[in-house]
Amino acid sequence: MLSSGQLIAERYRLTSQIAVGGMGEVWEASDTRLDRTVAVKILKAELSGNAEFLHRFRAEAKTTASLNHQNIAAVHDYGETEAGESAIAFLVMELVEGEPLAGILQREGRIAADRTLDILEQAASALQAAHERGLVHRDVKPGNIMVTPAGGVKLTDFGIAKAADSAPVTRNGMVMGTAHYIAPEQALGQDAAPGSDVYSLAVCGYECLAGRRPFLSENAVTVAMMHIRDVPPPLPQDVPPYARAVIEATLVKDPRQRYASGGEFAAAIAAVRSGHALPVPSGMTGYAAGGATQHTTTAVPPGQAATVGPGSHPSMQPVSPVSAQQPGVMTGGGATSHGMTPPGMTNPGAHPRQRPAGMWILLTLAAVVVVAAVAVLLIVLLGRDSEPPPSRVGDQPPSTNGNWSQADYDNGDNRYGYGHGDKHGHEEHAEGMTGTPWTKWDGTEQ
Repeated sequence: MLSSGQLIAERYRLTSQIAVGGMGEVWEASDTRLDRTVAVKILKAELSGNAEFLHRFRAEAKTTASLNHQNIAAVHDYGETEAGESAIAFLVMELVEGEPLAGILQREGRIAADRTLDILEQAASALQAAHERGLVHRDVKPGNIMVTPAGGVKLTDFGIAKAADSAPVTRNGMVMGTAHYIAPEQALGQDAAPGSDVYSLAVCGYECLAGRRPFLSENAVTVAMMHIRDVPPPLPQDVPPYARAVIEATLVKDPRQRYASGGEFAAAIAAVRSGHALPVPSGMTGYAAGGATQHTTTAVPPGQAATVGPGSHPSMQPVSPVSAQQPGVMTGGGATSHGMTPPGMTNPGAHPRQRPAGMWILLTLAAVVVVAAVAVLLIVLLGRDSEPPPSRVGDQPPSTNGNWSQADYDNGDNRYGYGHGDKHGHEEHAEGMTGTPWTKWDGTEQ
Protein backbone atom coordinates (compact mmCIF):
# COMPACT_ATOMS: atom_id res chain seq x y z
CA MET A 1 0.00 0.00 0.00
CA LEU A 2 1.60 3.24 -1.15
CA SER A 3 1.33 6.35 0.98
CA SER A 4 2.40 9.98 1.04
CA GLY A 5 5.93 10.38 2.38
CA GLN A 6 6.99 6.89 1.30
CA LEU A 7 10.48 6.69 -0.18
CA ILE A 8 10.86 4.63 -3.37
CA ALA A 9 14.28 3.19 -4.20
CA GLU A 10 15.83 5.42 -1.53
CA ARG A 11 15.38 8.40 -3.84
CA TYR A 12 11.80 9.33 -4.79
CA ARG A 13 9.59 10.58 -1.96
CA LEU A 14 5.88 10.33 -2.78
CA THR A 15 3.94 13.52 -2.05
CA SER A 16 0.46 13.24 -3.57
CA GLN A 17 -1.46 10.77 -5.70
CA ILE A 18 -2.26 11.94 -9.23
CA ALA A 19 -4.17 8.99 -10.67
CA VAL A 20 -5.18 5.39 -10.03
CA GLY A 21 -5.97 2.78 -12.65
CA GLY A 22 -6.30 -0.93 -13.20
CA MET A 23 -2.55 -1.34 -13.74
CA GLY A 24 -1.22 0.93 -11.04
CA GLU A 25 -0.87 4.43 -9.68
CA VAL A 26 0.77 7.72 -10.62
CA TRP A 27 2.21 9.89 -7.88
CA GLU A 28 3.76 13.32 -7.72
CA ALA A 29 7.09 12.87 -6.01
CA SER A 30 10.25 14.66 -5.04
CA ASP A 31 13.57 13.49 -6.44
CA THR A 32 15.71 13.81 -3.31
CA ARG A 33 18.99 13.58 -5.24
CA LEU A 34 18.33 16.20 -7.91
CA ASP A 35 15.83 18.27 -5.91
CA ARG A 36 13.14 18.33 -8.58
CA THR A 37 9.48 17.36 -8.80
CA VAL A 38 8.67 14.32 -10.91
CA ALA A 39 5.84 11.92 -11.69
CA VAL A 40 6.31 8.32 -10.59
CA LYS A 41 4.24 5.66 -12.33
CA ILE A 42 4.11 2.49 -10.21
CA LEU A 43 2.89 -0.87 -11.46
CA LYS A 44 0.61 -2.67 -9.01
CA ALA A 45 2.47 -5.17 -6.88
CA GLU A 46 0.31 -8.09 -7.99
CA LEU A 47 1.07 -7.25 -11.64
CA SER A 48 4.81 -6.86 -11.10
CA GLY A 49 4.95 -10.64 -10.90
CA ASN A 50 3.03 -11.03 -14.17
CA ALA A 51 5.59 -11.55 -16.93
CA GLU A 52 3.42 -10.00 -19.66
CA PHE A 53 2.54 -6.84 -17.72
CA LEU A 54 6.10 -6.42 -16.49
CA HIS A 55 7.44 -6.86 -20.03
CA ARG A 56 5.08 -4.16 -21.31
CA PHE A 57 6.02 -1.82 -18.46
CA ARG A 58 9.73 -2.25 -19.16
CA ALA A 59 9.08 -1.77 -22.87
CA GLU A 60 7.24 1.49 -22.17
CA ALA A 61 10.22 2.77 -20.19
CA LYS A 62 12.73 1.89 -22.91
CA THR A 63 10.54 3.14 -25.75
CA THR A 64 9.70 6.50 -24.20
CA ALA A 65 13.27 7.04 -22.99
CA SER A 66 14.49 6.64 -26.58
CA LEU A 67 12.32 9.54 -27.74
CA ASN A 68 13.50 13.11 -27.25
CA HIS A 69 10.79 15.55 -28.28
CA GLN A 70 9.18 18.60 -26.72
CA ASN A 71 5.72 17.06 -27.17
CA ILE A 72 6.54 13.75 -25.47
CA ALA A 73 6.66 13.42 -21.68
CA ALA A 74 10.29 12.64 -20.88
CA VAL A 75 11.41 9.56 -18.94
CA HIS A 76 14.02 10.16 -16.22
CA ASP A 77 14.42 6.75 -14.60
CA TYR A 78 13.15 3.19 -14.30
CA GLY A 79 13.60 0.65 -11.56
CA GLU A 80 12.36 -2.46 -9.80
CA THR A 81 12.61 -2.54 -6.03
CA GLU A 82 11.09 -3.79 -2.80
CA ALA A 83 8.30 -1.85 -1.09
CA GLY A 84 7.51 -3.51 2.20
CA GLU A 85 6.89 -7.17 1.46
CA SER A 86 6.17 -6.62 -2.23
CA ALA A 87 8.29 -6.11 -5.31
CA ILE A 88 7.29 -3.13 -7.44
CA ALA A 89 8.32 -1.67 -10.78
CA PHE A 90 8.31 2.08 -11.26
CA LEU A 91 8.80 4.60 -14.04
CA VAL A 92 9.93 8.16 -13.27
CA MET A 93 8.70 10.76 -15.74
CA GLU A 94 8.56 14.47 -16.33
CA LEU A 95 5.70 15.97 -14.31
CA VAL A 96 3.31 17.55 -16.82
CA GLU A 97 1.18 20.39 -15.45
CA GLY A 98 -2.14 20.11 -17.21
CA GLU A 99 -4.93 17.66 -17.89
CA PRO A 100 -5.75 14.99 -20.46
CA LEU A 101 -7.65 16.05 -23.55
CA ALA A 102 -10.32 13.59 -22.37
CA GLY A 103 -10.91 15.77 -19.31
CA ILE A 104 -11.19 18.92 -21.42
CA LEU A 105 -13.75 17.24 -23.68
CA GLN A 106 -15.74 16.06 -20.68
CA ARG A 107 -15.84 19.59 -19.29
CA GLU A 108 -16.22 21.67 -22.46
CA GLY A 109 -18.04 19.31 -24.84
CA ARG A 110 -16.63 20.73 -28.07
CA ILE A 111 -13.37 22.50 -28.84
CA ALA A 112 -12.97 25.32 -31.36
CA ALA A 113 -11.47 24.39 -34.72
CA ASP A 114 -8.27 26.44 -34.42
CA ARG A 115 -7.53 25.09 -30.95
CA THR A 116 -8.30 21.55 -32.11
CA LEU A 117 -5.91 21.78 -35.05
CA ASP A 118 -3.20 23.23 -32.81
CA ILE A 119 -3.54 20.24 -30.45
CA LEU A 120 -3.55 17.79 -33.36
CA GLU A 121 -0.50 19.35 -35.01
CA GLN A 122 1.53 19.13 -31.80
CA ALA A 123 0.42 15.55 -31.16
CA ALA A 124 1.22 14.61 -34.76
CA SER A 125 4.70 16.08 -34.37
CA ALA A 126 5.19 13.91 -31.30
CA LEU A 127 4.08 10.86 -33.27
CA GLN A 128 6.58 11.71 -35.98
CA ALA A 129 9.40 11.47 -33.44
CA ALA A 130 8.27 7.90 -32.76
CA HIS A 131 7.63 7.06 -36.41
CA GLU A 132 11.12 8.23 -37.39
CA ARG A 133 12.49 5.61 -35.01
CA GLY A 134 10.27 2.93 -36.51
CA LEU A 135 7.87 2.94 -33.53
CA VAL A 136 4.07 2.90 -33.64
CA HIS A 137 2.17 4.16 -30.58
CA ARG A 138 -0.93 1.97 -31.20
CA ASP A 139 -3.11 3.63 -28.54
CA VAL A 140 -3.57 7.28 -29.46
CA LYS A 141 -6.65 8.66 -27.69
CA PRO A 142 -7.68 11.81 -25.76
CA GLY A 143 -6.65 10.24 -22.46
CA ASN A 144 -3.07 9.94 -23.72
CA ILE A 145 -2.82 13.56 -24.90
CA MET A 146 -1.91 15.93 -22.07
CA VAL A 147 -2.63 19.64 -22.57
CA THR A 148 -0.83 22.22 -20.44
CA PRO A 149 -2.39 25.51 -19.27
CA ALA A 150 -0.29 27.31 -21.90
CA GLY A 151 -1.68 25.10 -24.67
CA GLY A 152 1.30 22.81 -25.02
CA VAL A 153 0.75 19.13 -25.76
CA LYS A 154 2.51 16.10 -24.34
CA LEU A 155 1.87 12.64 -25.77
CA THR A 156 2.01 9.95 -23.10
CA ASP A 157 1.67 6.20 -22.60
CA PHE A 158 3.87 4.27 -25.00
CA GLY A 159 3.03 1.13 -23.04
CA ILE A 160 1.82 -0.84 -26.06
CA ALA A 161 4.02 0.83 -28.67
CA LYS A 162 6.21 -1.46 -30.72
CA ALA A 163 8.62 -1.37 -33.60
CA ALA A 164 6.78 -1.69 -36.89
CA ASP A 165 8.97 -4.62 -37.94
CA SER A 166 9.41 -6.35 -34.56
CA ALA A 167 7.80 -9.43 -33.09
CA PRO A 168 4.64 -8.67 -31.08
CA VAL A 169 4.88 -8.38 -27.30
CA THR A 170 1.53 -10.09 -26.85
CA ARG A 171 -0.11 -13.15 -28.35
CA ASN A 172 -0.18 -13.29 -32.14
CA GLY A 173 -3.15 -11.50 -33.64
CA MET A 174 -4.16 -9.69 -30.44
CA VAL A 175 -5.87 -6.38 -31.11
CA MET A 176 -4.08 -3.62 -29.20
CA GLY A 177 -5.68 -0.22 -28.77
CA THR A 178 -8.94 1.28 -27.58
CA ALA A 179 -11.96 0.37 -29.69
CA HIS A 180 -13.34 3.92 -30.04
CA TYR A 181 -10.08 5.15 -31.60
CA ILE A 182 -8.78 2.02 -33.31
CA ALA A 183 -7.78 2.12 -36.99
CA PRO A 184 -9.66 -0.26 -39.33
CA GLU A 185 -6.56 -2.31 -40.10
CA GLN A 186 -5.86 -2.76 -36.38
CA ALA A 187 -9.45 -3.88 -35.81
CA LEU A 188 -8.91 -6.46 -38.55
CA GLY A 189 -5.94 -7.85 -36.65
CA GLN A 190 -3.37 -6.50 -39.09
CA ASP A 191 -0.09 -4.93 -37.99
CA ALA A 192 -0.36 -1.31 -36.95
CA ALA A 193 1.65 1.19 -38.99
CA PRO A 194 2.33 4.92 -38.60
CA GLY A 195 -0.83 5.59 -40.63
CA SER A 196 -2.80 3.73 -37.94
CA ASP A 197 -1.67 6.29 -35.36
CA VAL A 198 -2.67 9.07 -37.76
CA TYR A 199 -6.19 7.61 -38.09
CA SER A 200 -6.56 7.39 -34.31
CA LEU A 201 -5.42 10.99 -33.92
CA ALA A 202 -7.94 12.08 -36.56
CA VAL A 203 -10.68 10.34 -34.53
CA CYS A 204 -9.58 12.47 -31.58
CA GLY A 205 -9.88 15.53 -33.81
CA TYR A 206 -13.35 14.48 -34.92
CA GLU A 207 -14.42 14.17 -31.28
CA CYS A 208 -13.05 17.64 -30.49
CA LEU A 209 -14.91 19.24 -33.41
CA ALA A 210 -18.17 17.31 -33.08
CA GLY A 211 -18.39 16.90 -29.33
CA ARG A 212 -18.94 13.17 -29.83
CA ARG A 213 -17.06 10.15 -31.07
CA PRO A 214 -17.76 9.11 -34.67
CA PHE A 215 -19.03 5.66 -33.69
CA LEU A 216 -21.03 5.00 -30.54
CA SER A 217 -21.99 1.71 -28.97
CA GLU A 218 -21.74 0.05 -25.57
CA ASN A 219 -20.20 -2.93 -27.36
CA ALA A 220 -16.49 -2.67 -28.18
CA VAL A 221 -16.76 -5.23 -31.00
CA THR A 222 -19.59 -3.24 -32.60
CA VAL A 223 -17.51 -0.05 -32.47
CA ALA A 224 -14.52 -1.81 -34.03
CA MET A 225 -16.74 -3.15 -36.83
CA MET A 226 -18.04 0.38 -37.44
CA HIS A 227 -14.48 1.60 -37.92
CA ILE A 228 -14.01 -1.15 -40.51
CA ARG A 229 -17.20 -0.70 -42.54
CA ASP A 230 -19.07 2.55 -41.71
CA VAL A 231 -18.69 6.20 -42.64
CA PRO A 232 -18.57 8.64 -39.72
CA PRO A 233 -21.57 10.97 -39.38
CA PRO A 234 -20.93 14.39 -40.92
CA LEU A 235 -19.26 16.97 -38.75
CA PRO A 236 -21.49 19.84 -37.55
CA GLN A 237 -22.25 22.52 -40.13
CA ASP A 238 -20.39 25.19 -38.14
CA VAL A 239 -17.05 23.38 -38.47
CA PRO A 240 -14.89 25.46 -40.86
CA PRO A 241 -14.18 23.84 -44.26
CA TYR A 242 -10.42 23.69 -43.70
CA ALA A 243 -10.81 21.79 -40.43
CA ARG A 244 -13.49 19.54 -41.89
CA ALA A 245 -11.30 18.71 -44.89
CA VAL A 246 -8.23 17.63 -42.94
CA ILE A 247 -10.27 15.30 -40.70
CA GLU A 248 -12.26 13.76 -43.57
CA ALA A 249 -9.03 13.28 -45.53
CA THR A 250 -7.66 11.15 -42.73
CA LEU A 251 -10.67 9.09 -41.64
CA VAL A 252 -10.49 6.81 -44.68
CA LYS A 253 -10.47 3.04 -44.38
CA ASP A 254 -7.53 2.26 -46.63
CA PRO A 255 -4.31 3.27 -44.85
CA ARG A 256 -2.63 3.85 -48.23
CA GLN A 257 -5.02 6.74 -48.83
CA ARG A 258 -4.18 8.45 -45.51
CA TYR A 259 -1.30 10.65 -44.45
CA ALA A 260 1.44 8.11 -43.96
CA SER A 261 3.06 9.44 -40.79
CA GLY A 262 2.68 11.91 -37.98
CA GLY A 263 4.96 14.34 -39.79
CA GLU A 264 2.91 14.24 -42.99
CA PHE A 265 -0.29 14.77 -41.01
CA ALA A 266 1.28 17.67 -39.08
CA ALA A 267 2.37 19.26 -42.37
CA ALA A 268 -1.15 18.96 -43.77
CA ILE A 269 -2.61 20.61 -40.68
CA ALA A 270 -0.02 23.39 -40.84
CA ALA A 271 -0.87 23.97 -44.51
CA VAL A 272 -4.59 24.47 -43.98
CA ARG A 273 -4.00 26.57 -40.85
CA SER A 274 -1.90 28.88 -43.03
CA GLY A 275 -4.62 29.16 -45.67
CA HIS A 276 -2.93 26.85 -48.18
CA ALA A 277 -4.44 23.98 -50.12
CA LEU A 278 -4.81 20.61 -48.44
CA PRO A 279 -1.84 18.43 -49.50
CA VAL A 280 -2.54 15.07 -51.09
CA PRO A 281 -1.38 12.09 -48.98
CA SER A 282 1.83 10.69 -50.43
CA GLY A 283 0.27 7.27 -50.98
CA MET A 284 -2.35 8.76 -53.30
CA THR A 285 0.31 9.40 -55.95
CA GLY A 286 0.45 5.64 -56.48
CA TYR A 287 -2.92 5.63 -58.19
CA ALA A 288 -1.71 7.89 -60.97
CA ALA A 289 1.67 6.19 -61.24
CA GLY A 290 0.10 2.74 -61.30
CA GLY A 291 -2.00 3.36 -64.36
CA ALA A 292 -5.20 4.76 -62.90
CA THR A 293 -7.52 6.61 -65.27
CA GLN A 294 -6.20 10.12 -65.80
CA HIS A 295 -8.80 12.83 -65.45
CA THR A 296 -9.72 15.58 -63.05
CA THR A 297 -12.48 15.68 -60.49
CA THR A 298 -15.37 18.08 -60.70
CA ALA A 299 -15.68 20.87 -58.18
CA VAL A 300 -18.50 20.36 -55.69
CA PRO A 301 -20.56 23.38 -54.56
CA PRO A 302 -20.47 24.05 -50.79
CA GLY A 303 -22.88 21.81 -48.93
CA GLN A 304 -23.35 19.39 -51.84
CA ALA A 305 -22.14 15.82 -51.48
CA ALA A 306 -19.53 14.47 -53.81
CA THR A 307 -20.33 11.28 -55.69
CA VAL A 308 -18.72 8.27 -54.10
CA GLY A 309 -18.42 4.66 -55.03
CA PRO A 310 -20.40 1.56 -54.06
CA GLY A 311 -21.62 1.52 -50.50
CA SER A 312 -21.34 5.32 -50.29
CA HIS A 313 -18.27 5.17 -48.13
CA PRO A 314 -14.52 4.76 -48.49
CA SER A 315 -13.46 1.16 -48.76
CA MET A 316 -10.28 -0.83 -48.25
CA GLN A 317 -9.81 -1.49 -51.94
CA PRO A 318 -6.71 -2.68 -53.79
CA VAL A 319 -4.41 0.08 -54.94
CA SER A 320 -1.47 0.34 -57.25
CA PRO A 321 2.06 0.38 -55.80
CA VAL A 322 2.99 3.71 -54.27
CA SER A 323 5.09 5.91 -56.49
CA ALA A 324 8.27 7.61 -55.37
CA GLN A 325 6.76 10.93 -56.49
CA GLN A 326 6.23 13.72 -54.00
CA PRO A 327 2.67 14.29 -52.82
CA GLY A 328 0.56 16.61 -54.92
CA VAL A 329 -1.54 19.53 -53.77
CA MET A 330 -5.27 20.08 -54.11
CA THR A 331 -6.16 22.69 -56.70
CA GLY A 332 -9.06 25.10 -56.74
CA GLY A 333 -11.21 22.84 -58.88
CA GLY A 334 -10.73 19.87 -56.63
CA ALA A 335 -8.20 18.19 -58.95
CA THR A 336 -4.76 17.26 -57.78
CA SER A 337 -1.61 18.39 -59.48
CA HIS A 338 -1.35 14.85 -60.89
CA GLY A 339 -4.78 15.11 -62.52
CA MET A 340 -6.03 11.87 -60.98
CA THR A 341 -9.35 10.83 -59.61
CA PRO A 342 -9.20 9.95 -55.90
CA PRO A 343 -10.26 6.36 -55.21
CA GLY A 344 -13.99 6.04 -54.66
CA MET A 345 -14.90 8.99 -56.96
CA THR A 346 -16.89 8.14 -60.06
CA ASN A 347 -15.78 9.05 -63.54
CA PRO A 348 -18.82 10.42 -65.43
CA GLY A 349 -17.44 9.11 -68.70
CA ALA A 350 -16.70 5.61 -67.53
CA HIS A 351 -19.11 2.68 -67.88
CA PRO A 352 -18.58 -0.21 -65.49
CA ARG A 353 -18.11 -3.63 -67.01
CA GLN A 354 -21.12 -5.89 -66.50
CA ARG A 355 -20.56 -9.13 -64.61
CA PRO A 356 -22.72 -12.26 -64.92
CA ALA A 357 -25.43 -12.66 -62.27
CA GLY A 358 -23.72 -15.79 -60.95
CA MET A 359 -20.56 -13.84 -60.25
CA TRP A 360 -22.48 -11.29 -58.13
CA ILE A 361 -24.04 -14.11 -56.12
CA LEU A 362 -20.62 -15.59 -55.40
CA LEU A 363 -19.22 -12.19 -54.46
CA THR A 364 -22.15 -11.53 -52.13
CA LEU A 365 -21.71 -14.89 -50.40
CA ALA A 366 -17.99 -14.26 -50.05
CA ALA A 367 -18.65 -10.85 -48.51
CA VAL A 368 -21.05 -12.37 -45.97
CA VAL A 369 -18.45 -14.97 -45.00
CA VAL A 370 -15.75 -12.31 -44.61
CA VAL A 371 -17.95 -10.09 -42.41
CA ALA A 372 -18.89 -13.06 -40.23
CA ALA A 373 -15.25 -14.10 -39.91
CA VAL A 374 -14.19 -10.58 -38.94
CA ALA A 375 -16.94 -10.42 -36.31
CA VAL A 376 -15.80 -13.71 -34.77
CA LEU A 377 -12.17 -12.56 -34.90
CA LEU A 378 -12.97 -9.32 -33.10
CA ILE A 379 -14.99 -11.10 -30.43
CA VAL A 380 -12.05 -13.38 -29.73
CA LEU A 381 -9.35 -10.73 -29.96
CA LEU A 382 -10.93 -7.84 -28.12
CA GLY A 383 -11.78 -10.24 -25.34
CA ARG A 384 -14.62 -8.14 -23.92
CA ASP A 385 -18.22 -7.49 -24.88
CA SER A 386 -18.09 -3.82 -24.05
CA GLU A 387 -15.88 -1.01 -22.90
CA PRO A 388 -16.42 -0.27 -19.21
CA PRO A 389 -18.79 2.66 -18.60
CA PRO A 390 -17.58 5.90 -17.00
CA SER A 391 -16.76 5.15 -13.40
CA ARG A 392 -14.91 6.33 -10.36
CA VAL A 393 -11.18 6.05 -10.69
CA GLY A 394 -9.96 2.57 -9.93
CA ASP A 395 -13.31 0.97 -9.09
CA GLN A 396 -12.73 -2.06 -11.32
CA PRO A 397 -10.10 -4.55 -10.16
CA PRO A 398 -7.54 -5.82 -12.63
CA SER A 399 -7.37 -9.31 -13.97
CA THR A 400 -4.66 -11.31 -12.25
CA ASN A 401 -5.08 -14.62 -14.03
CA GLY A 402 -2.34 -13.89 -16.54
CA ASN A 403 -4.75 -12.98 -19.36
CA TRP A 404 -4.60 -9.42 -20.65
CA SER A 405 -7.81 -7.44 -20.27
CA GLN A 406 -8.55 -4.08 -21.88
CA ALA A 407 -10.22 -3.00 -18.63
CA ASP A 408 -6.98 -3.67 -16.75
CA TYR A 409 -5.17 -1.25 -19.00
CA ASP A 410 -7.87 1.37 -19.55
CA ASN A 411 -9.70 1.63 -16.23
CA GLY A 412 -9.65 4.93 -14.37
CA ASP A 413 -8.08 8.34 -14.83
CA ASN A 414 -5.74 8.18 -17.81
CA ARG A 415 -3.15 10.74 -16.81
CA TYR A 416 0.27 9.32 -17.70
CA GLY A 417 -1.37 6.39 -19.44
CA TYR A 418 -3.80 4.89 -16.94
CA GLY A 419 -7.47 4.66 -17.82
CA HIS A 420 -9.72 6.21 -20.43
CA GLY A 421 -11.96 9.21 -20.91
CA ASP A 422 -15.72 9.07 -20.67
CA LYS A 423 -17.99 7.95 -23.51
CA HIS A 424 -18.43 11.29 -25.15
CA GLY A 425 -21.78 12.05 -26.75
CA HIS A 426 -24.82 9.94 -27.51
CA GLU A 427 -26.10 11.07 -30.89
CA GLU A 428 -26.60 8.59 -33.72
CA HIS A 429 -26.72 9.60 -37.39
CA ALA A 430 -28.04 7.67 -40.35
CA GLU A 431 -26.02 9.57 -42.94
CA GLY A 432 -22.28 9.67 -43.19
CA MET A 433 -19.59 12.12 -44.21
CA THR A 434 -20.43 13.58 -47.60
CA GLY A 435 -18.01 12.22 -50.15
CA THR A 436 -14.28 12.81 -50.03
CA PRO A 437 -12.58 16.01 -48.94
CA TRP A 438 -10.52 16.33 -52.09
CA THR A 439 -13.21 18.32 -53.93
CA LYS A 440 -14.08 20.54 -51.00
CA TRP A 441 -11.07 22.50 -49.86
CA ASP A 442 -8.59 24.46 -51.93
CA GLY A 443 -7.25 26.76 -49.23
CA THR A 444 -9.35 29.76 -50.23
CA GLU A 445 -12.22 29.64 -47.74
CA GLN A 446 -11.39 30.11 -44.07
